[in-house]
Amino acid sequence: MGNERLSEAWRDVARRARTAGEVEIEALLRGEPDRGQRLSLDAAGLHLDLTRHRLPADALDALLALAGAASVAARRDAMYAGEPVNFTEGRPALHVALRDPAPPGAGGRVPAGADDPRAGIAAEVADTLDRMARFCEAVRSGAWRGATGRPIGDIVHVGIGGSHLGPQLACEALAAYAHPRLRCHFLSNVDPQAFDRAVSGLEPATTLAIVASKSWHTLETARNAQALRRWFADGGIGHDALRHHLVGVTANVDAATAFGLAPESIFPFRDWVGGRYSLWSAIGLPAMLSIGPEHFRAMLAGAHAMDRHFAEAPLAANAPVLMALVSLWNSLALPGSTEVVVPYSDALRSLTAWLQQLQMESNGKRIGRDGAPVAWPTAPVVWGGPGTDVQHSFFQALHQGTGVHPVEFVVVVPSGDDPEGRGTALLANALAQREALLHGRSGSEGGPKDGDGMDWLAAHRACPGNRPSSLVLLDRLDPARFGALLALYEHKTAALGWLWDIDSFDQWGVELGKLLATDIEPLLDPARALPAGLAPDLRALIERIRAARRTAG
Repeated sequence: MGNERLSEAWRDVARRARTAGEVEIEALLRGEPDRGQRLSLDAAGLHLDLTRHRLPADALDALLALAGAASVAARRDAMYAGEPVNFTEGRPALHVALRDPAPPGAGGRVPAGADDPRAGIAAEVADTLDRMARFCEAVRSGAWRGATGRPIGDIVHVGIGGSHLGPQLACEALAAYAHPRLRCHFLSNVDPQAFDRAVSGLEPATTLAIVASKSWHTLETARNAQALRRWFADGGIGHDALRHHLVGVTANVDAATAFGLAPESIFPFRDWVGGRYSLWSAIGLPAMLSIGPEHFRAMLAGAHAMDRHFAEAPLAANAPVLMALVSLWNSLALPGSTEVVVPYSDALRSLTAWLQQLQMESNGKRIGRDGAPVAWPTAPVVWGGPGTDVQHSFFQALHQGTGVHPVEFVVVVPSGDDPEGRGTALLANALAQREALLHGRSGSEGGPKDGDGMDWLAAHRACPGNRPSSLVLLDRLDPARFGALLALYEHKTAALGWLWDIDSFDQWGVELGKLLATDIEPLLDPARALPAGLAPDLRALIERIRAARRTAG
């Protein structure tokens, strides 16, 4: 960040953020007539309301100046153009190309010069989608059958991280569109009990397994794939018959072939598809199997609509950019704050887990492009859960705790026949919680009095209010709006990375843990001598674990 203009923009924002504790949100809502126009907007079928933050108009102007100084628009355009925005690995991040329906040269975002190696990307993406669609239609119609001639009834998806969280979220969120015969089960954890739960009650003869791994070497996925192969064999589905029951999704076709998969059973994707951005690729195969190719394409179209908004809207009216700026502001104005995401839709119950990986793996970095430590806090902790459940758990701390944690309400307008009015109650609770966070209460309303006429419980009942919140409103949860919602968060995450000048598309910290696990695993074998140079605390722990394993038999 050697650019003086950029440094000055950061200093200006930081200076303004230091006074944010004195800002009253209600006063901003009353005193800034154009606040609603500046901080609420509609994009790709979603409504976004960012008005309830301790963010004055002059601070928003400073944040927009920071976005300009950080070249957010130019970096966005570079990502769309296929430049190596993943600068530590020298790769592009072209997940937007996975949902761009326009071929090169016809208004698509992927360049198509004659000497451009990306010129064939659109055709490659279309070919993969067509292959996926043909396969899914065959399974859904019953034309694809297991080795014994019975149609597929259960799908076991094996993956972890980005190969798991996106497909699971999509299948849950769009369950209303699911095929009535097909049931999707997700296996990610290498814990043997997780495997047992995933296959409990399933018949190998009517089960299709999808092994999804970008590298095909991820330990958890590899071990679970081996266990599945053994499970099929124990159920009478031998190696030669496995082609009816096992397919792979990977960027490493050679490794999947070596595992025993036939070429027609492998759905490839490219290494420019980051795991946490990969739902739109062949990684989305279980979602397409569940909701069907037509609805899957509608999901892609919704994401593409958000892509167009992100690419074309000015920064001051750009939904992902404004979300990023508000997030950055809160990280400075509310030191130690986290980001709470509460979807008021049970179908979106896994949204928070998906967002944790998207935002914290992407931006959990401390080193900038220039190799120096970043001067500002990055990647606030993301947590949450579905409303109304969480109102009876952690919302107490949000209303009355000593910390101030901005809450993002993701609200879906309920639909369908509901004689008991449960959907209306869900919606009312979302709006009421947002009001309570803003306005609070004094606590003295009608409370019990002591002998002197004092309300001794008032301080305990009081809620301070002035607690920030955002609202993302979906008129309904359909494939298009779901796709737009996920793309909104993807672009918010990328914009934050450009503001901090970090690489949102690598994950070297994840790699370190994998390497250490490979070194430690052999040491857990009781028959193996421990090396002399092992740290005393680790040696003691391993010896204790070895003893426990011997006792357990």
